[in-house]
Amino acid sequence: MHIAIIGTGALGCLFGARLVNNANVILLGSWSRGLTAINQRGICVDYGEKTEHVQMCAYSDPQQVAPVDIALLLVKSWQTERAAALAESVLGPEGLAVTLQNGLGNFEKLCDIVGSSRAVAGATTQGAVLKGPGHVCHSGGGATYFGVRSDTRERLGRLSVLFEDSGFVTVLTDNLDEIIWSKLVVSTGINAVSALLGVQNGVLLTRPDGADLMVAAARETAAVAAASGIKIPFDPAEQVSSVAALTSSNISSMLQDMRRGAPTEIKSINCAVARKGVQLGVSVPVNLVLCKLVSAACCPDANDENRLQFA
Repeated sequence: MHIAIIGTGALGCLFGARLVNNANVILLGSWSRGLTAINQRGICVDYGEKTEHVQMCAYSDPQQVAPVDIALLLVKSWQTERAAALAESVLGPEGLAVTLQNGLGNFEKLCDIVGSSRAVAGATTQGAVLKGPGHVCHSGGGATYFGVRSDTRERLGRLSVLFEDSGFVTVLTDNLDEIIWSKLVVSTGINAVSALLGVQNGVLLTRPDGADLMVAAARETAAVAAASGIKIPFDPAEQVSSVAALTSSNISSMLQDMRRGAPTEIKSINCAVARKGVQLGVSVPVNLVLCKLVSAACCPDANDENRLQFA
């Protein structure tokens, strides 16, 4: 199987380093330092006290890439349109573009560019921290999910076997919305609050006001999911607190982005939930404020006509 991983950040490097042992895998991206490091030194992955080095090829020009069976999108949500265009340019006739990105709206953008028949929604709870170009630390395991349809089941079945052989627990599901929203309940609770406070996930549990914000955001997200007809299979307060404890030493991806001065995924996480809540008549004051605070801190845009307004 020929796979192009679009993205040379933490998850792109993690998935590439594991999948390359079982498939023909290349990375495709625009980060010049990452591309140079991968081509010169390969990818370095830290697993606790153990470190693995894997040789990989990375490209910036899609014309250098042969047609692929799978284009795997592992970029930040604000890069989705560019990544989808790259996927469209390298997919073979029967190829599929698969998004494993965070938040809401990525699949719809992917469908607009590659076509709904070639787009696949997915989700992963794998965690990785970028330590430098081509160098990542595996920060947490978990399952990877692919949303299947009758016309994609066979191809995704083969991809699932490949992922399993590469050490990723993989699940095919026709109920991906529940998984995406369950992950979103946790993300809306932890990411923005930890980013604004500048602390590791576990510190939120030691600061009562921070914990209150975390839990309130998670409960609002579950309420929006319920109003959308999606049942969350756990108590949101218990789940977000449990994940914060289990990942206590982790630095959330949103905090990593803010520390690097990079755009965050706030628009596809808390802002997306707040917007959906407003549309459905669900009260979402905490997500709305978190959306505005992170936006103001890292990506102020006074001319954004789509900014959420207070009621």
